[in-house]
Amino acid sequence: MAVSHTGKPAAGRKFPTGANYVEALQNPTLCFEDPDLKHGTVQQSPVLGPKAISGNFASVFSITAPDGQRYALKCFTRDSSTLEARYQAISRQLADLRPSKLSQPWPVSTAYLPRGVLVAGEWYPALKMAWVEGTSLITWIERNVRDTAAVLRTAERFAALVADLERLGVAHGDLQHGNLLVAADSTLRLVDYDGMYVPALKGQGATENGHRNYQSPTRTSADFGPSIDRFSAWVIYLSLVAIATDPALWDQLHDAQGEFLILKEDDFKEPRSSPAWSLLLTHTDPNLQALATQTHGHLTAAAQAVPPLTTAGTIPTPRPAPAVNQQGGSPSWMAGHMPQPRNRPAASGTGPGTGTGTGTGTAAGTGFAHRRPGDILAGVFALTGSAAPATLTAISTLPTGYMAAAQLGVLLLSGGVLHASRRSRPEAQASKARILVLQQQVDALADSVAAAQKIHQEIESLNTAGARRDTQLNRQIKSLQTELRDEQSRITVRLNKETGDLRTKLSGLAAKEQQQLDAALASAVRTHIQDKLRRTSIKDAKKLSNMGSGTVTNLIAAGIHTAADFTGVRYVQGSRYGNRDAFLIRSNGHQVKVPGVGEVRAAALESWRTSLEQRARKSAPTSVGVQERAAIRQQFAAQKKRYEAEITQAESAARHERDQLQQRITTRLQQVNTEKQQHQAATQKQRAVLLQRQTQLADATTTHGRLVAQLTTAGAEHRRTFGLRRYLRFVATGR
Repeated sequence: MAVSHTGKPAAGRKFPTGANYVEALQNPTLCFEDPDLKHGTVQQSPVLGPKAISGNFASVFSITAPDGQRYALKCFTRDSSTLEARYQAISRQLADLRPSKLSQPWPVSTAYLPRGVLVAGEWYPALKMAWVEGTSLITWIERNVRDTAAVLRTAERFAALVADLERLGVAHGDLQHGNLLVAADSTLRLVDYDGMYVPALKGQGATENGHRNYQSPTRTSADFGPSIDRFSAWVIYLSLVAIATDPALWDQLHDAQGEFLILKEDDFKEPRSSPAWSLLLTHTDPNLQALATQTHGHLTAAAQAVPPLTTAGTIPTPRPAPAVNQQGGSPSWMAGHMPQPRNRPAASGTGPGTGTGTGTGTAAGTGFAHRRPGDILAGVFALTGSAAPATLTAISTLPTGYMAAAQLGVLLLSGGVLHASRRSRPEAQASKARILVLQQQVDALADSVAAAQKIHQEIESLNTAGARRDTQLNRQIKSLQTELRDEQSRITVRLNKETGDLRTKLSGLAAKEQQQLDAALASAVRTHIQDKLRRTSIKDAKKLSNMGSGTVTNLIAAGIHTAADFTGVRYVQGSRYGNRDAFLIRSNGHQVKVPGVGEVRAAALESWRTSLEQRARKSAPTSVGVQERAAIRQQFAAQKKRYEAEITQAESAARHERDQLQQRITTRLQQVNTEKQQHQAATQKQRAVLLQRQTQLADATTTHGRLVAQLTTAGAEHRRTFGLRRYLRFVATGR
């Protein structure tokens, strides 16, 4: 498929798959034109190369530029004739937004790249976006569901974001939990603009209808305008307000595996049988009930007719803290489960300081009230008793041993009367009764406190066991990754060894082919020269000035009939007169001494032959014949084909082995990861149960601590206010 000089792809062509993009992104310098991406680092998965997040018609990769800026690159796996026009319009709209005019920095900068990624020699478009750090809305709610104020602030920020969109005449098109991220500063980020509407796209159709658990049952692909987010906005805002108002609704209505908050598609299509609407429409909080009624009314409205989100009157009413029992400071939920005080005396007295028997803050209020006659008598008796030993000593004639016993008896009797009188005071009895109630309440909560401590220990044990199992599974994953890497290296080394010699031979075939062609040409030239020489009779040598018929006859007799029958002359120093003997070298290599052929005639013959050879060489062929050339090339083509087939076979075998290895390791990794996810899910579920029980016991633990402190304070106050010394002062002074 051809690509224009601008990189714009021909409409309707087949786009690469996610796997194709993964392969291309292994070489960023080759597949990218954008400088940030070309020199960037692509995030890798532990096993499969560049890490891709795959969607319906795109794969997203994380790339970090040399300056540290992180980008999300969306690579499309499906073509659209309006793709470039839509994203160019969306990018311009987002670029024109002024941050100071927005409620929060929710937009994500986006750039459409016509020449985004080079795959298999062709350019394909891509979308370059700033990477957004944040927590998905569902995960954030799970972490903060009990923090009513935080959830409420998020609801308010969401409403502000929706108001920004309404004011700009822009709609996201797929407003749902997956496209809303909560940043570290608790503000929201809106991502994934594939279905976004901006004013420049007015009159066009929608490319998607949004997440089914957030869209009006009446929405169709024809609905594409500034109002397409309104139904989703009401649903999300209602969900957040409901969770902020009553966190228990999250546990009741949210499915941990579900792609929704607390309302889903079935609730929109069949509201009469929806337990969610039943809870929301009848909730005790009037503001939540009113918001639910308002949202429920939009179920049957046309998608374009849903009004903009309004937040007036939807702030949830703070839920009151557990009521405190006036008889000891325990929560109202403990009513009927606490032991009642036994034999509690009614308070008496009408003057100032008289106890009522209902207070719990202190042990004794203002102390003893006005004196009774019995108090005075007890004081007189105590005074008399204290003086009795001295009187007995003065007047008695009892033996010494009996005297000491009598004195001790009188003292004990007077002290007992005093203590009995003090304890009989209604204020002291009321204080004791209150202490008894507190003690009974503390005892009643002891089991709950012990249970809370046990749950805490179970959570700690669960966390320890979970961490230990995660460590074991992570070691298995790392071991499998190491095995994959080592085995892939082994396969590559073996393949390189097997194909190395073949590639060397293959690369040398061209030179060998040329050598054989040259050798064939040389052979043809030699054959041509020999043929010419063979056609020249030695008798023609008579034309030489010093060559006679006798010499020619001698040459013929020596077997030299033509110029081809000898190849040269060999001279040997003679024994007489300093002359050299000449030996003619036959074509078979033998040397002959021809009578009459001396040094001079031999040189003449050699020169004659050389001139004949030179003339023959000039007429020799300059190239190999067509048939012979074709035969040679066919021979080397067959060799090349054989070498290439052997290389292909070796590579195919290595690829098959790698694929099997990859499949085996990937399958095992998936099993371990599944086991890890199941283990984590089971642990999380068990932890959630324990945390829920711990939360239920939290009030009891808090109340127990408060009651223990009250009990300690009440005891100390009772001893200080109603002690013997305080009573003696009261008896003596009336205060």
